[in-house]
Amino acid sequence: MRQSQPGRVEGATAIGRAASWSPPIRNVALGYGGVLDAQVPGSRVDFPQGYEGFVAVALAESRLLRQESLPVDPAAAEAVQVLAGLGLGVLVASNTLPGQSREQQLAAAGVDELLDAVVESEHIGVAKPDRVFFDMVVAAAGGCVAAEVCYVGHRVETDIGPAVAAGMRAVLVTPSAPTLQIPASVPVIGHVAELPGLFARAAGRAR
Repeated sequence: MRQSQPGRVEGATAIGRAASWSPPIRNVALGYGGVLDAQVPGSRVDFPQGYEGFVAVALAESRLLRQESLPVDPAAAEAVQVLAGLGLGVLVASNTLPGQSREQQLAAAGVDELLDAVVESEHIGVAKPDRVFFDMVVAAAGGCVAAEVCYVGHRVETDIGPAVAAGMRAVLVTPSAPTLQIPASVPVIGHVAELPGLFARAAGRAR
């Protein structure tokens, strides 16, 4: 069982924070890097040992050098499927470099057809943490007001703070204790795989 980290907002506290949101969440906007992707060593991904592990690490680092998107973590792909099954709209909103796209990896993970939109900074001409980026994420959510959209990111300064400032809800994904102060309304989870349970239990508590 994963141990709680000092400063983390987990369990009943995290659920309580999500349950207190009003109006309820209708759309979840997921960041890509640090949220959906399978990370290089030092993240939550366990690479195989021996030669297979060496090759896996080399491929991951090679993708980074070529500015390619890393693959979607299978557990993250499953979370997207469950979120959609809960009746929530789901979109991906991410900063991207010139020539970089998230769509190929999303398709490879089998989640592209579940998404309402893929918002990439290279295509819209503005990047996080600019307020316009988050306004465009809300617009992409289709018919939602900002408070009905939850942005899920892994950085306080470029994801969580700006999303909350734009009127959105937010969830921070980090496997360790946050080093920066986070807004009181923001739950913290260790992996995006915990997100469906957070929303499902929060909805139950809010009834």
